[in-house]
Amino acid sequence: MSSKLKDSILKGCLDHLPTLNSRVVRIFICSTFTDTREERNILIEEVYPKLQSYCKQNYGLEFQVVDMRWGVPEEASDDHSTSSLCLAEVLNCQKLSTGPNFVTFLNQRHGYRALQQTIPQKEFNQMMEMLRSLGEDLAVFDAWYKEDINAVPPVFVLQQISSIIPSYKSKDADAIKKWEKIAEEMRSKLKLASQKCFDEGKMTEEEKHKYFMSVTEEEIEQGILKSPGNPLDHCLCFVRIIEDIHNNLGHSKVWRYIDMTGNEINQESQTLLNQLRENRIPKIISKDKIQTSLVKWSDKEGINREDHKSYLERFAKQFYEGVRSLLDKSVSLETELSKDNLYIETLQHLTMAKERCSMFHGRQDILEKIASYLREGEPEPFTIYGPSGSGKTSIMAEAARKVPFVYHKDAVVILRFLGTSPDSSNLRRLLRSICSQILYNTVGKADDIPEEFDELVILFQGLLEEYKSKKPLVIILDSLDQLNQDHSSYKLRWLPRKLKPNVRILLSTYIETLEIVTNLKAFFSPKSFIVVPNLGEELGFQILKVWLEGSNRTLTSEQFDIVQKAFHACSLPLYVKLVFENILMWRSYTPVDRCVLQTTLQESISTLLGQLENKHGKMFVERSFAYLTASASGLSELEFEDVMSIDDSLLTEVFKFQLPPVRRIPSLLWVRLKYDVQKYIVDKEIDETRVTFWYHRQFIEASQERYLKDEKFAAEIHSNLADYFLGKWFNVSKPFRYTPEQAKKYGMSTLDSSADRKVAEQPIKFIYRNKDGNPQIRFNKRKLNKLPYHLAQANREDELNSVCLYNYHFIIAKIKATSVIQVISDFYYTKKGKFNKPGVLEKVLKSCQTTLQQYPDSLAFEICGHMLSYLTDKKPSSEKTLVSECLKVSDETKKPIPYITCYSVPSEALLYKLQNHKLPYGCMNVATSKDGKHLVALAENNLVFFWDLTVGELECEFQALNPEDSKLNIMGSESSKDLVYFSSTYQKTMHPFIIVNIVTSEIKRSLNLGKSYPAVGMADSLKHGLTEQRIFCLHKGHSADVFSMETGQHEHSFNISADDMVISPEKKLAVFHLKSTTTYTMYSATSLSELHRFDVDGPSLSLIFSPTTHEAFVLLKDSGQVHMVNTNKDDGTVGQVLSKISASDGQTIQEAKMSTSGNYLILRTEEGFLLWNYKSNKVFKQFKIPNYIKPEHRVLDMFSSLQMDDKTFVVGYEGYLVVWDVAKGILKACLEASKSKINFLDINNARNLAITTSKRNNAIQIWNLGAMEKTDSRFQPLMMKTSPRYFDVSKTGETAVVRGTVANDVVVLDLINGRIKVNISEAYETMRPVISPDGAYAVLREYDGQNVIKIWSTETGKLINSLPLSSLMVKHYTCSNSRVLVKSDTEGGSTFSFWNIKTGENLHHFHINHLNIGEVILEMTHLDDEILISKNQKGDDVGNCDLLLVNIRSGEELYSLAGINPARIQPIGESGYLFLAEQTEDQEHYLVIINTKARKITKREKTSPMPNSFISLDKDGNYGIDRVLNLYDLNSLKHVHQFDAEESEVMLRNIKIRATAPKMMPNGEFAVWLNIREGLVKVGNVKEKVVQSVFPVHSIPISVSVSTRGLIIVGCEDGRIMLLQVPDYSMDTKDRLALLANNITDRLVNFSKDVYKTSGLNKTIKRQNKESKVCTIT
Repeated sequence: MSSKLKDSILKGCLDHLPTLNSRVVRIFICSTFTDTREERNILIEEVYPKLQSYCKQNYGLEFQVVDMRWGVPEEASDDHSTSSLCLAEVLNCQKLSTGPNFVTFLNQRHGYRALQQTIPQKEFNQMMEMLRSLGEDLAVFDAWYKEDINAVPPVFVLQQISSIIPSYKSKDADAIKKWEKIAEEMRSKLKLASQKCFDEGKMTEEEKHKYFMSVTEEEIEQGILKSPGNPLDHCLCFVRIIEDIHNNLGHSKVWRYIDMTGNEINQESQTLLNQLRENRIPKIISKDKIQTSLVKWSDKEGINREDHKSYLERFAKQFYEGVRSLLDKSVSLETELSKDNLYIETLQHLTMAKERCSMFHGRQDILEKIASYLREGEPEPFTIYGPSGSGKTSIMAEAARKVPFVYHKDAVVILRFLGTSPDSSNLRRLLRSICSQILYNTVGKADDIPEEFDELVILFQGLLEEYKSKKPLVIILDSLDQLNQDHSSYKLRWLPRKLKPNVRILLSTYIETLEIVTNLKAFFSPKSFIVVPNLGEELGFQILKVWLEGSNRTLTSEQFDIVQKAFHACSLPLYVKLVFENILMWRSYTPVDRCVLQTTLQESISTLLGQLENKHGKMFVERSFAYLTASASGLSELEFEDVMSIDDSLLTEVFKFQLPPVRRIPSLLWVRLKYDVQKYIVDKEIDETRVTFWYHRQFIEASQERYLKDEKFAAEIHSNLADYFLGKWFNVSKPFRYTPEQAKKYGMSTLDSSADRKVAEQPIKFIYRNKDGNPQIRFNKRKLNKLPYHLAQANREDELNSVCLYNYHFIIAKIKATSVIQVISDFYYTKKGKFNKPGVLEKVLKSCQTTLQQYPDSLAFEICGHMLSYLTDKKPSSEKTLVSECLKVSDETKKPIPYITCYSVPSEALLYKLQNHKLPYGCMNVATSKDGKHLVALAENNLVFFWDLTVGELECEFQALNPEDSKLNIMGSESSKDLVYFSSTYQKTMHPFIIVNIVTSEIKRSLNLGKSYPAVGMADSLKHGLTEQRIFCLHKGHSADVFSMETGQHEHSFNISADDMVISPEKKLAVFHLKSTTTYTMYSATSLSELHRFDVDGPSLSLIFSPTTHEAFVLLKDSGQVHMVNTNKDDGTVGQVLSKISASDGQTIQEAKMSTSGNYLILRTEEGFLLWNYKSNKVFKQFKIPNYIKPEHRVLDMFSSLQMDDKTFVVGYEGYLVVWDVAKGILKACLEASKSKINFLDINNARNLAITTSKRNNAIQIWNLGAMEKTDSRFQPLMMKTSPRYFDVSKTGETAVVRGTVANDVVVLDLINGRIKVNISEAYETMRPVISPDGAYAVLREYDGQNVIKIWSTETGKLINSLPLSSLMVKHYTCSNSRVLVKSDTEGGSTFSFWNIKTGENLHHFHINHLNIGEVILEMTHLDDEILISKNQKGDDVGNCDLLLVNIRSGEELYSLAGINPARIQPIGESGYLFLAEQTEDQEHYLVIINTKARKITKREKTSPMPNSFISLDKDGNYGIDRVLNLYDLNSLKHVHQFDAEESEVMLRNIKIRATAPKMMPNGEFAVWLNIREGLVKVGNVKEKVVQSVFPVHSIPISVSVSTRGLIIVGCEDGRIMLLQVPDYSMDTKDRLALLANNITDRLVNFSKDVYKTSGLNKTIKRQNKESKVCTIT
């Protein structure tokens, strides 16, 4: 049966739906009130919090308690609704709760007996007739019960107390006594009448008993005696008997514990109670299951904490264990279906649809159009849209019901009312749910559904594309606007554009969501839309009558007239619904002047809110709806109760005349109010929590206007919500003041008091253990997402900064729980006008959001690396506190800490840095949409990336073509249509041509063109042009062809050999330049016939059309001129030169193009640019590149763009963005965008953006042209003029010498102070530097010359010696503190010479008769007179040599060792005589340790794998690491681990030289290496053998080194030198942190004083670096 049921539900059938359960534990507490105060108090204080935690942590359930016995407002008693509300809530608990749903405390009080709120007409008349026959006075009934013939059948209604006794509402004592007397009279007479009627057989026992039973008994009857299912599985019963209560009947408080009439026990009540407790309940729950406690009376209040401590503790334990046992049992006994999330989710939506359908009428025209779409509509989604409240949801429900009747009886219907359930509020979960349902209906199971969003989109669209079932698939998604906007859901990139014939998608949205409607209309044809109109007066009236009939109600004729007039003014379905809810309260005796209907929807909502205020209390409704609306997305039941329980203004009003047992808002209040607005609110999931929120936008707007218009009050509401999410009052007594009435009534000596409100804890994350006992983390998304918003709206700036925006633990938790975008959004929606203007942190997060999302644990390093200089601030600030906190976190987690500032803080100009390691370096295939909101880029393996430029977030990616078929490497754009196209020069098997819409990320065409060019070469050898119907393709110098845009079929070949092609702006002309000629041919793009040929005055570089196409501009190669020629095809003078354009200063024009506006020609010369007004044939403006950014080398290319409004001119020159104000002709900004050459520049006019890429990195930078300004120098990192390529660090760890990628860029680093000490070698082009062990000298070799070995003082930067050695001879060099050792090749052998490092004097030399081929060994030993050298001869294996220990004075060989790999030898430790080497013997490889002092191998071991490269060792020689991250224990000479094993191939491919090879830290605890491709620095823990830290470089890391003082030194492509430190963990933590902060501050202060002096960053001074003629490393 369950299998058939599941099949039916998951097929979308609305017939025979089972009851729906929810994921809450909701328990109704039933008892009399006055006798259970102590029990209730201990439950609230101790038990409920434990159960909340147990449910949440073990089962993910929300625990709720409904206790209706205290805090009952006068409104509830005034309208006699308390009893009916309680019974409704019992039913609600039975419907919703998992496991236990009802607990009763049945003691010795029968309790209050309520009058019947309504009595059926027949029954009432019968009893009145009986009383009349008994001679009773009926006047009281005539006054208090009125007949309502609007009820069908009619009833008599008990009147509201205050309608007859007005002072009752104000708690007037006389009024209360008066009502109690009247009520008792009516109760007595109704009991008498019902008993007589029963005795005479005119009334059943059940009908009679309702006039005798108490409210508690009525609840027990519903909760236990008539409980659906087995009460033993859902109910608990506790009985407490005070054994000696009969001996204490004289006590003033005894009435609280037993029913009394005067001074005697009410025997009637006791009889009824005993019958219930001893007979009726035990028939359902056996006595051994009833928890019974016997206690003694206490003179102090009867029952109290002191005298009954053991009983109360036992009771609390029994309650906790009882509830837990029922819950555990319920969960374990849950059927397979009840555990099936997909089944539960689907059932929820079907249940909602069935409810909607039950009230649906009319709209046949819309339903018929939907049916027509299902049967024969366009193969794309169909959308209905209209104003909020126009009835779209009901239409969608009815459409779902009718699918089997109007389309196909076996159709699979997948229905989701978006935003109404956990799996329909978030796009990722929605797609996962839909995919699961499709798979269940196609393959019978839904296993292996991916979690990642991008994978889900691919699966969803793939399932629809491949859907082959004979049962058609219909997906119905109501209210797209109710989706939250995660994953850019409103952009609809997840939605298929085309559908198979057996797949249909029906959508709805409200018309006000412009983004959704606009996107839908961009995707789909007009035929696929229908607007939902108003109902109309007649249909609205018909529907209302049907609804009334279904509710067993009607109206008087006068009341119907009032409704008809109202519908004439407004007939929106929501308005009709509001009218219906209003008139349900109209009695037939309601005066006509009180039957008022508003004529607009907003007025109707306002009236409803007013009625609710009158019914439930103005303050309570005002604050309830204020909290609901201020929440912005909803609150859970617990959140509602908790936040209102800390609102003392509200509690003071609620408890004005009462003293509550616990100072919390009574559950009943919200239950009553929620019940009255249940049709206008919805339960949905937000932040993994089930919350309640308004369903209709009009209610949100009306509530905002009514309750939150006053800024002061709104701030108070937000402040209370902020306090709640702060957890401010968790486990803390909150102060309050008693009311004077309370003080007087209860004899308070003071009004001041405090109380624990028992609100939920609000940690940033919950830590619990899973079933295996392992700790797990669940982030508190409610706090993370709501707290910043409410603090901002409450104007609590300091807390907003300290707790959220500048709090490390908050930021990282939110990144991990949500996204970096969400963190950045906290800065956006706060009130920037008042505070929190965009600051450094916001810019930092934006610039590194891509890497932070992937490596969130790098947050502390990112913040310190960017913002370290805040530590120098003398005044406290949020930024300074955050940086200090990040230092502490890094220290606690033993992660490297920035030694100085590592990153530049982006200026206001840099909006985003879009990074992805799959993008190629210097990516040029980039385009933006017209509106500037989307960016597309072509990456490796035919991947296409789309970014949302409004937030800088990756929207989606897809593979446009299988790389095995062809490699896409050509991209072009049709910007006016938001299209890009991709093609390839790799055409051995096909000629791909793919057209994509940038806005929708939709592939519009995927063609294999009918002719391919297998011999095509570079990407620029192929050129494409598009018209409306055709694709023109030029294979330069070979052929020109035309293809169909629709099919890709080859249509035409031009019989020409051309090297350039231009399509005219209006797409009517195709112009070709004939190869090796001066001739252009002009063809019709429609008829393809030749129109004209014309010659120009020499070889040309390009042709550009004017906007009218009547003129064209030809750039001539030889003269460097531009000729404007006539191209008007209707004019006989085509080709005639109209004017000649030359640069006035004699410069050659190198490039010409038309401005975006079409008003100017942009002409590039060697010096800059000219804006040429071709209409007036004059130079409009001239812009010269500033001298101070010009390099010494010739610049061959630069990029330019003039904005559409002709006001701003932007140039990409080398690594700079240069911006001019066109009107004023002045330079606005000159910003260094990159250390490498800008490779691409584009301008988006709509959003005033510049988009750049650079040659040597894979980032796309997005610039705001309206904020081009200089970077704040205080955030400057350590920079070189070029990229730091080679490091050599002194053994003292205090000094390093660095050479950049340009051979004359060499600096000396002061590693103690973290600054560049001096620049050296600017006049010389040198090779890799060497530093003396003490750091006093730097030795470099020139590339060519006679005196090529140069020795500099690292202190003064002066050249002190040049050694007379020729560049042709010098092969290797090294140095000690006193000597320079040089190996030179001489005729027939090698010479080793030794030079005094201070004087340059040649000390001695020796010669050996062999040459070295391949790697050279040149190592000094512990003795000044001995060195290690290598020996091999031409023809030998260069991977093996003889190792020689030689006396440097005599040249004598002291010791030799064969089979040594010259690339694998290095000293071990500090001894100077131990060396690690790799030896080959009999083709076997060994690791060996050589002792030159003992002149022997002291250890030799075979290990697998052998090192792949030179091994980096720690200071003591305990561990080493090779280039593929193999870790070796040098004490055993064994391989012990490989870090990042999956990256070994990448490391092998990218790590070619020692500068980029992994390094072992001196202490042997950590290893550090680079992931060059992804731009990362990684640190591995040697002991734990795990990757401990990952740091993004935000550039390409090109070198890494370490110092003996524990510094990690990283060279970056953009010129930065990153210095990271590993603290000394042997120090006390407090002392260590203080020392860290102080040292960093000192370094930064010193660095800021000379940052421009030494680092070459001053843009106002012309660059001094000389470009190398010999070697520039890229």
